[in-house]
Amino acid sequence: MAATSVGRDFWSSADCAELVDQVDQYLSGQISRSVRAKLGYAIERDEVTNTVLVRLAETSTGQALASGMLSSRDPWAYLAKCAGIWAIGQAGHRVGELDALVHLPGVATSAADAGIDPAHGLTPLPVVIEKTATTVEAFVDDAAERSYRAAVRWFAENPPTHQGHGHAEARRAPEFARMGFAPDEVAALARVTWGGRPNMHVTSLFRAFLLDDAFDPHASRPHRLALMNMRAALARAGVQVDQGRAA
Repeated sequence: MAATSVGRDFWSSADCAELVDQVDQYLSGQISRSVRAKLGYAIERDEVTNTVLVRLAETSTGQALASGMLSSRDPWAYLAKCAGIWAIGQAGHRVGELDALVHLPGVATSAADAGIDPAHGLTPLPVVIEKTATTVEAFVDDAAERSYRAAVRWFAENPPTHQGHGHAEARRAPEFARMGFAPDEVAALARVTWGGRPNMHVTSLFRAFLLDDAFDPHASRPHRLALMNMRAALARAGVQVDQGRAA
């Protein structure tokens, strides 16, 4: 935990990957079940993991959170309490369409429109899709076997109007089944394209590339963490699918 405050090197290390696994194993499932039991609101365990990692990675919250954990007798209990509060606060949190994430005036009604006028200073949508797909493919092992580009295009053409509902609707979209993606894999992709909890704009590749066509996801701690979490979630989902087929 102390290593989270030392800077950029940690977030690209094997220790960071281990932290992702530990948060998922010891916190996320329990908190997800707790929120569902208390509020009747479904929050995915990967969303909890993503929230914790983003909070740790963000400069504005990471140092204070790491300090609180290190001064606590039980750092994991401290982190679990914080994560539970965040998860409850996120239940039903509303967000706008992809364009609203950009927070700029005068943009086309939807980012999925034929193209965003370069006069607005935004990257044209086809370029955003291409760069996002290339980034996603760099973090997966089966890019040659499944059409991640088609999946990314679907997310771009169907921006969410509600964070919780949008992700849930994407999981049920029949197009993904035809592409060979299981619901948990769809959710993992949604968290890096649209963005995930706690703040979609912090981890949204679409938003980042819309604002800057030269954006480097590897230089952004929250985006890199979200992509690592996506890779882990895809691996878990793949194992579950294989086990289901073998049963």
